[in-house]
Formats: sequence, C-alpha cells, structure tokens
Amino acid sequence: MPVVRPRGLAFVWFASMIAACKSSSPSCPEATLLIEVPDIPEGQSGTTVAVEIDNPFPDNGLQVVTELSAESGTFDDRFARETTYACVHDVSGPVEICVRATFGNGDDGAPGTDEQSILENVDFGLGLAGDYLRGPHATISDPSACGEVRCTTITCPERKNECPFITSVTAEPMTIDEGGSSTITVIAEDPDANPEPLVSELTTSQGMLGDPSALSTTYTCNPNVGGVVEICAVVSDGDAACDVEECTGVLCPGEPPENTCPIIETFTAGDTSIPPGETATTVRVHAMDLDRFPEPLRTELRSETGVFDDRFAQETTFTCGEPGPVDICVDASDGDRACDQTRCLTLQCPSNIPANLCPSLFVINAVPSTVPRGETTTLVQTRAQDIDRLPLALTLTLRALWGRFQNDENMIGQSNVVFQDATYICERPGDVEICVDATDGACVKTLCTVVECPADVSAPL
Repeated sequence: MPVVRPRGLAFVWFASMIAACKSSSPSCPEATLLIEVPDIPEGQSGTTVAVEIDNPFPDNGLQVVTELSAESGTFDDRFARETTYACVHDVSGPVEICVRATFGNGDDGAPGTDEQSILENVDFGLGLAGDYLRGPHATISDPSACGEVRCTTITCPERKNECPFITSVTAEPMTIDEGGSSTITVIAEDPDANPEPLVSELTTSQGMLGDPSALSTTYTCNPNVGGVVEICAVVSDGDAACDVEECTGVLCPGEPPENTCPIIETFTAGDTSIPPGETATTVRVHAMDLDRFPEPLRTELRSETGVFDDRFAQETTFTCGEPGPVDICVDASDGDRACDQTRCLTLQCPSNIPANLCPSLFVINAVPSTVPRGETTTLVQTRAQDIDRLPLALTLTLRALWGRFQNDENMIGQSNVVFQDATYICERPGDVEICVDATDGACVKTLCTVVECPADVSAPL
C-alpha cells in the first residue's frame, strides 16, 4: 500500500513503553512512535505511523535503522520512518505496535539485525560469501549491542472500510470510424461511502478523453495511431489500499504500430477479504494480445507474501503468507519490454495466518554476463537463505524469456542456504533477462540480471 502523508493533522505523541531491550546504554539510538490517529474511526482501516529518532552519536559513521512490528495488521513499509498501518479486517480493539531502533552500516537502509549477522559466518560451500553478499542485493552488518524496542497501542474499529468495486467499463462503439468518437462509461459503487466520496479517473495511452474524471465521457482517437487502444478506469474511495482498476479497448482507424501492446482487462479475486478460518482465494486474470508479436502473451502473478498454485495461470489459487493486507499483482508481457503491463489489487488476509519469516534472496550472477563469440553458455550462480525453513523447504527456480538452463538443481549449504551453479544456454543473439525466484511456499522473492548472447548464435528454427 502507498504511504499516506498527514495533511495538516497533528500527530498524537505516545510515551511508548519499553517492551524489550538489548541495551539501555546511553550510546544507543532511541525511537519514539508518533501516531496520527491512535483510535481509528469507524469505517476506516488504517492510520499514519511515524518514528522519531534520538541518536546520541550522529557522527559515528553508522546510520540508525528502525523496524516496525505489530501483533496483528501490517505496515506499508516496516523500515520507513513514516508509513501506513492497516488493521486486519477480522480484528477489532487494542493492537500493540512496536519499533526497534539499532545501528546499521548499509547504503540501502537494511537493518543490522541478528538475522543478517548470522550470514557473516556462512561459507555457502564455495567460499564466495564476500563476492555475492554485496549491495544492492544484501548488506552484511556487524552485530550491534543496540536494539531497544518501544511499544504503544492503536485501537482498530469494529467496522472497517469497505472497498469500492467496478461493475463494468464499456466503450460504445468499440470500433471507431474515421473522425468519430466513442462513449466510455464506468459503472462503480462504494458500499459505505467511506472514508471519502467515490472518485474515478480514466487513462489512455493514445488519443484524448473528454473528461477523465467523469463516469461517462467521450474518447477520440489519435489520428496518427490506429489499432487497439487501451482505456482504463481507476476508482478510489480515498483509501489507497482499496483502489480498483479495470480496462477496455477500442479499435481506432488507421495503421496500428508495429507491435500492439497487451491489455489486462480484468484482475479479480473471489474473496478480497478472506474469511477467518480460511487462508486462500481464487484469483482470475483476463488479458489479451491481438497480434501475438513479438512473442505470445505471458502473464505472471506475484506478491510480497503468500503463494500462487500456478503464477502463470489465468485462474489459480492464492494462499496467504501472513495476516493483514497484501498487494498481489499480475504482469503481462508480449516480449516487448516497452509494452509490459501491470495490474495490482489488495487482499485482506485473516488474523489466523501463522507468522512466517520470508526467505532472503541475495544475488543472481552471470559469469560472464557477456558471452564471448564462438560460445553459447555462461555460469549462473544464485544464493538464498530461509531462516525458519517454513512452511515448505526453500526452492530456487531460474527462468528466461528464451534460452534454457542446465544443472540448475537446488543445493544445500550451511545455515539453511540454498544455491545453484547452473548453466544458461543462449538460443539467439542479443540481450536476455534471466531471473531467479526464491519461495518457501508462502513468500516469493525475485532477482534478475541481463546476459548478452553473441551475434554468432544461431536462432532456433
């Protein structure tokens, strides 16, 4: 969920209780929680949380890093100094939230936690930890004696915000004649009219909309661009986590571009608020690519937590990885990266989901990244770790738009480290993005790199 900034409202200061403390040394940083609205009103689901830092030694060369946590609910960014807290949809009443402050030395703001300190002694089976665990993929921090935790309480309301929904986005006519136009109509509803009045915004990649903020308006084609043009509607009730989007397409007269981009028409879930006692919902994607150029359409589902039964399917099951709101997204690609499309929606996972530590994915390296002329292969090395080894064993999966992999089996190192020393085989010349997915059955992490295949590689027939 995006960060919600306070708009002229004073934060309420809370003298936070010290719930746990590694060190009470005066040389350690201290964090204070500032809550914009500690008692979240009926019909709303979240509030803005800020962290105020007291660093007694600002010139010691170490940055102060903070980490937010809660007994239920989620933070948009738990390492941010200002972020949004959202209640779990099936939890009401007092909820304890906490902040931990310590020193770190990373450039990417990663905290110097015990979990990272464990990695300093990891051998990875190849003695390559120093080569692979480097920014921006990972930061190794020295163990810190500081780690004070302070807590306070937020009250979640009995009745939370109900998200709006789009019934339809239509274009009439869908085929536009020379000099003509189409009427775009959005039918949407907000069940509770909270926290703000319902608004809609129309967008398009080409052409002109009469009034992008209207629920019904005219669309006129760009006279220089023919073919299918995507028109999308985003509907919001003021809660960014509830924004919904749906698209349609019109056919404009004239010659289309060399490549027609994919269109994600709908991206829906059977239950956007998963009931208590359940952990999964059905997710459906409806996307199209009229010209199937330069590659056939491919859709891929992803989320920060949770797992899809088949992330490449048009219909599949999503299983929650932790309680609270989670953004799930679908990426649609036809092989032209300039045409890639993305759509996201927010699911509410219930409070009964057991806590899970997501795996850490450190790096994907291609050695060499530029394959010399006369050769077709390169070594691809990946490294990941799952501290709790739950709910399933950590697995790494390599993928690429074209080409193939050999010797990509998962190997186990010390401290629950999983690694691959695979071979990538070029099948055509030019740049290709290769990626690795790390999953423990609940969380999926992805890293990518680019391999340049030589010009003398013969494309497959």
